[in-house]
Amino acid sequence: MGKSTVIHRIASRLRAEEPNPAFTPVVIVQASPEDVGSSARLDFYRQVLHALRGHVAIRDRIENLPLARLRGKKSADPAEWLEVRDAVIYALEVARVKAICVDEAQHLMHSDAAQRPGVQLDWLKSLTNRANLLYILVGNFSLYDFCHLNGQAARRMRDEHFARYHFAQQEECENFIGALKALLLQVPLQVDIPEMLRQWQWFGEWSIGCVGILSDWVVETVSSSCRAGKTTLTIDELKKHALKPDQRFRLETEARTGEFKIEQAKAKSEQELLELLGRPQALPSGSPFSSPNASGAQSPQPTVPRSRSSKCIERAVHRDPVGAKEAPTAPVETSKCSFLGPIGVTIQQFQESGIWHVECQNCGARRDMKKVKDRQKEKSVGFYVRKNGSW
Repeated sequence: MGKSTVIHRIASRLRAEEPNPAFTPVVIVQASPEDVGSSARLDFYRQVLHALRGHVAIRDRIENLPLARLRGKKSADPAEWLEVRDAVIYALEVARVKAICVDEAQHLMHSDAAQRPGVQLDWLKSLTNRANLLYILVGNFSLYDFCHLNGQAARRMRDEHFARYHFAQQEECENFIGALKALLLQVPLQVDIPEMLRQWQWFGEWSIGCVGILSDWVVETVSSSCRAGKTTLTIDELKKHALKPDQRFRLETEARTGEFKIEQAKAKSEQELLELLGRPQALPSGSPFSSPNASGAQSPQPTVPRSRSSKCIERAVHRDPVGAKEAPTAPVETSKCSFLGPIGVTIQQFQESGIWHVECQNCGARRDMKKVKDRQKEKSVGFYVRKNGSW
């Protein structure tokens, strides 16, 4: 059965279990797609009062409210709106209503253009707090987005996905065959049920696994056959009223998109929660301050966040060298030479010979005399120079 049939059967069962006929435990409201925002609220109020008009006190209250009694009447007077809202809360208390089911609730969630998207959820939350009721919102996949607009609304809701039948699983195939058989047994025409059940895959493909679509399909075919004076339900008649290929394509696309959106939203929410907390943390099973793991060790303490005043050490801005670089040679460790003797070589002799390096006769250290030319002009330097094998 489809979602609308489910809520009607639940309401019928609860009404049958209520011993006092003056009480109505469940009220069903059908949201209208043409009513948006404040108009949707007024239509909601009117449907609730209309469903509870059997009570004498509620009927008398409605007679004094033109805005609630006349369906075509519109008003911008806040006083009239408050009177209607108070009448609804009064009616819910008198009739002892425990739950309100809103079918096609995605239409109820659309707000006026000048209002924020979550204003309708805040309105339902206010009614819930005042009347202490359970609101059951039934709709398509777009309802999921409205119910998760903010954390306050999401924490007050429980999602229940009425998934379609997926024929890749044996159990769901058997359940679909059982639903098809139960539907065919209610047909007021002659039906070869065993032959129909052998075609269950064809029924499943053209109903995309949705019992609501299957039910509408069979009901439309039976109605057309009865008007034509036929007494037997056949496959040929069902083919005439099956979905067109473009209709089936759109429904299949919307179903897969909605299923993927719900799966991705749940997975993304879990991942974002883990990233926000920094690490997964199991629920405590003992002390509210510590939870030992399976090995008996205490769970690690949360890390203390760094102070905002702490600064990171960063290197100075400079250009890095590029290209191949020669490996640096290890420095030669030399002891300090004690030779201080002068060498009898002048600057003129250096210029004439073209040799500017001198070598110490004790330690073998070399020195470029061009670097000391400016500091020690025409002065003797305390080094020997080797020339023609002699110093």
